[in-house]
Amino acid sequence: MNRIAPAVLAGLLALAAPLACTSPAKNSPNSADTASHKEETPVGKFSAPVEVGAKLHENKATVTVRFLSAGSDVRVDLSGVEGLQVSGDTSPVRGIQVSGASTQTFEVAFTPGAGRSHLVVAVSGTFDGNPLSKVSSFSVGTPTEAQQKSAGSVVTDESGQSIKLMQSTDAK
Repeated sequence: MNRIAPAVLAGLLALAAPLACTSPAKNSPNSADTASHKEETPVGKFSAPVEVGAKLHENKATVTVRFLSAGSDVRVDLSGVEGLQVSGDTSPVRGIQVSGASTQTFEVAFTPGAGRSHLVVAVSGTFDGNPLSKVSSFSVGTPTEAQQKSAGSVVTDESGQSIKLMQSTDAK
């Protein structure tokens, strides 16, 4: 029995070593420019190798998708949250091949929802042989009083980032 304990301990240490060598990803702050938003791939997360940016106007946006590596069967889908409705084609890119360091730009017409709503851009495809996707959201408008009073409490993490804690509902 005493000979088994060191072997078990060595095995547990070998399993725990990769965990000890990782650190949580930290998001870098984006530009404070409110007319132009850009969302980049956080370090340590598996997502499509793209950068998505949007210049927002009253009822339209200029969306730019910059591909950082080659991909196949690439698709870009547009949708809205909190009442935002995308006008026209909600899939401006379907099943294309992209080479590394290429860019696609397109205009998106939309009708914003009441108060603050969001334009959602989802990019998916096969990159380096792996099916990957990335979803970016861009806020439009000013929150209504009801949206500002939504349930939940705001806390700040160790890096100073605000996080809203929401109460979960039990599905019974």
